[in-house]
Amino acid sequence: MADLIGLVLAGGQSSRMGRDKAELILDNERLVDRATALLKNVGCGEVLLSGVGGLADRYPKGGPLSGIDAAACTLPDSSKLLIIPVDMPNLTACLLQVLVQQAHSKTGSHFCSQPLPCYLIISPELRKYLLDVLTKTDSDRSLFRMFQKLGFSQIEQPENSKTLFDNCNTPEQFTAMGGSL
Repeated sequence: MADLIGLVLAGGQSSRMGRDKAELILDNERLVDRATALLKNVGCGEVLLSGVGGLADRYPKGGPLSGIDAAACTLPDSSKLLIIPVDMPNLTACLLQVLVQQAHSKTGSHFCSQPLPCYLIISPELRKYLLDVLTKTDSDRSLFRMFQKLGFSQIEQPENSKTLFDNCNTPEQFTAMGGSL
């Protein structure tokens, strides 16, 4: 999977957390470092960061689509991108490998009922979709809408994987995962 590129989405406002989630420490490791190491462990030859200290959004406040757009601007067509948010510290290499290996679409894949993590292939259609959605103020910027419009494949979640998708948006969620503020 050396041609696989990782993207850590860490460009959110962290308003519910009250501080930058990428810098939070869990098990003696910053969440951004944990996410980067996970993507490398899966086999990503390169890992990009969207947000502070990484790729800047061309369209601020566009949510995850802005981070994907920032990465797409730096990559050629046909690049394979594995995308995870910085605030899902329970993700595992095994789960992410399932996502990549079971992708049956030429555009991308995601787990049923989960917008992230996701896998996609950079294409002119993706670039056009992102431009169209991010330049209109009243557009649906959800990842699920992008998946539907571009024909992403949906993959069943492995059994007993529900907690792997837990994220930490609030101090309470983070401390429940074992983190300390």
